[in-house]
Amino acid sequence: MARYCFLGHVDPANLEEYRARHAEVWPELLVALRDADWRNYSLFLRPDGLLIGYAESDDLDAAQRRVAETAVNARWQAEMARLFGTEGAPDEAWEFVPEVFNLEVQLERAGEAVLSVR
Repeated sequence: MARYCFLGHVDPANLEEYRARHAEVWPELLVALRDADWRNYSLFLRPDGLLIGYAESDDLDAAQRRVAETAVNARWQAEMARLFGTEGAPDEAWEFVPEVFNLEVQLERAGEAVLSVR
């Protein structure tokens, strides 16, 4: 399973509403994300509006397409769009950040060498 990090930009004037909306995401959307293969999905929001997302999926492009096909996602994206500092649907404006380090992967790769350090 692959790990994905992505960035978005919430308009700083809308941070409180963004937080409030994400404190109570619609159950139908939660199920759509889960069923589309979004796993361990988290969002982090800085005070300046920088939104950092993390998700795991076997294929995030396919997972995004499956969610995009749902009516609930279309409604959610339309409502969220006005809170962002970008044009269009927020989930189409993600900037993906490549992974350069993962502790578990490195520990597994190091194998016995890590055990002998103890």
